[in-house]
Amino acid sequence: MSTFNRNTLVKVLEILDSSHAQEALAAAKLASAMVREAGLTWDQVIDDAVLPRVAAPSLPAQETAQARTPGAGPFGYRRERELSPHEQFFMVLLSPRTPVDIKRKLRSWEGRVLDGDITPQESADLQFMYQSFVVG
Repeated sequence: MSTFNRNTLVKVLEILDSSHAQEALAAAKLASAMVREAGLTWDQVIDDAVLPRVAAPSLPAQETAQARTPGAGPFGYRRERELSPHEQFFMVLLSPRTPVDIKRKLRSWEGRVLDGDITPQESADLQFMYQSFVVG
């Protein structure tokens, strides 16, 4: 559960309210993949969200480093797993490090990314943006 990023999940779930059905569907798929990759069920996510949170005692820096999962990637994804273009697309859009002009450019790709109709060059560009603005 240490790889699960609740704030990112909330941002993705907010996209479900989109008036664009394909965007909402992609957000639902991304949210589901985030929960699955974290090794959780939706029941656990909801239970954890509903139950009152108790402040966890702070751990020394060494214990905190040991508690992290070594394979944890951005947004809680496992580094061993290659992300689909639509997952990369939404992660680049959600990243605070992505410049506004890049986000505008990506919006024009949205329908084609969700339909799986992007060109090999666009796929390579998307991979580059993901590496630059999400993975860092």
